[in-house]
Amino acid sequence: MKLIYDRRIRNILLFSILAVCCGWVGRLVDLQVGRDANGSLGQLLWIVTPLLTMMLLRTFGGDGWQDIGIRFHFRKNVHLYLVSALFSPCCALLILLIGHDGLIDTTPLTPLFLSAFGMAILPSFIKNIFEELAWRGYLAPEVYALGWNKLLSHSYIGLIWAVWHFPYLFLFIDTTEHMVTFLPRLVLGVVLLSVVYGEIRLLTNSVWPAVLMHTMGNAFIDTLILKNFIEIRAGYSFLMMPSPDSIFSIVITGIVGFWLYRIRVKSRSS
Repeated sequence: MKLIYDRRIRNILLFSILAVCCGWVGRLVDLQVGRDANGSLGQLLWIVTPLLTMMLLRTFGGDGWQDIGIRFHFRKNVHLYLVSALFSPCCALLILLIGHDGLIDTTPLTPLFLSAFGMAILPSFIKNIFEELAWRGYLAPEVYALGWNKLLSHSYIGLIWAVWHFPYLFLFIDTTEHMVTFLPRLVLGVVLLSVVYGEIRLLTNSVWPAVLMHTMGNAFIDTLILKNFIEIRAGYSFLMMPSPDSIFSIVITGIVGFWLYRIRVKSRSS
């Protein structure tokens, strides 16, 4: 049993180190070839490395494939798939509703948003199969198997996941805020997202709700922000931006994460 625990710790640390470092290697590659933008070779390296690491550790590192969560388990978990699909759009729309009177300009939000959102779904879905098979398909079940408190497990996964994003934040974040204040808030937001993703992963024993949730989040929120369908009043992005780093997003995500945590705890004790 100790050998299994030690092997799992070793592989988790190896995955974490490679995940944290691969994006910076990708940035160096991009800078060398003179292309540091969306769709670059370095970004491909950043996205693919965690998945390849997962495959190697499962095949040759002794982890096996039994807990990857590849089955859908849809019939018993329709409500959780629904939560996964609606979480990010509802979170964003709630923030827009709260801030539309003076803090968020929704004038640019025309029907063109729906077509832009629809066009973003398929690329987001493909990208998030890669990402979620690594994070919720590998790191999450491996950390959960250590027997730690689940909130501590979610926090570790969320921390590594947040730091993995750092090298390519410029692709997704448009802010003039100093990183000293922005990054801690982003890490907190991603850790709380990890609770939401992780609790649904535990409740469904499937990676596909996470793929669905991530797909909807990227397609809806990234399109809303990066395509300039909304404008946040200067100085209020930290509060009202419908992305994981804003105060309102952090509060909403924390509430949903705690709700899911309580559902799982009650279901295990009943």
